[in-house]
Amino acid sequence: MQPVNTKSLFHRLTSTLEKLDNDEIDVFKATATAKLVGECGKLLNYELKRAALLSNPDIKAEHRRLESKNFDSIPQESPKRLT
Repeated sequence: MQPVNTKSLFHRLTSTLEKLDNDEIDVFKATATAKLVGECGKLLNYELKRAALLSNPDIKAEHRRLESKNFDSIPQESPKRLT
């Protein structure tokens, strides 16, 4: 797996378009690559927003508290003891 940032994602997208123009790949492969790059962009945007929010100490403390909570919709079983 390669390190990914916005610059490398843009490079991947432009190289895919170039391969499509040169008939090295078909439209379906180019479409799949474009969709993956789009999803990666959304994830990078999420991480950027998350980092900005967590720079606030009050939000960071609340976030840690929420992360330690169990999901309300999932029943919690008591830990099973090994005998």
